[in-house]
Amino acid sequence: MVKTLVLLLCVCLPHVGTVHAQTQPQVSYPCSVVLHAVNDIPNAQGTALITQVRKTYAELPTSPVRERQSVGIYADWLPLPSSFGDYDQYEGFAQIPGVISWRFKMYLVKEDVPSWFGGTPWVGKFDEISAELPVNTIVEVRLSNSMTNQLGPAILQNTLQACR
Repeated sequence: MVKTLVLLLCVCLPHVGTVHAQTQPQVSYPCSVVLHAVNDIPNAQGTALITQVRKTYAELPTSPVRERQSVGIYADWLPLPSSFGDYDQYEGFAQIPGVISWRFKMYLVKEDVPSWFGGTPWVGKFDEISAELPVNTIVEVRLSNSMTNQLGPAILQNTLQACR
């Protein structure tokens, strides 16, 4: 009985997250979605571009090509990360709930003429996602501390349900 139960757990449990991800409809590439402020942050919004990219394994003309999914984020009117506490940067974060997640650094855009009204734009992308992205994928802009590598709370977010 115990051997049967252990075997049953070993066979079934690894597939729980995968089955859940496969039952969700997949996004159509390319698409984009607006990222909305999680809390009341005046003017803060962003957008995520979800697309497929073809990348070569090497820079040789005969190199084979692999397809990957890419998540690119543009976020604007964000306060400085330090205004939320012990944070010094923003990171992009994407996750298929219960399956896998990716995080990537976002970079402050230096504007030639900064806005008189405040707010700063941040951008980042990650293009090494081999998984197909279902509509329940969550995309976020999160606070981060680069010294401790601690990821903070989400500032902007949305799912890919509305990705068009």
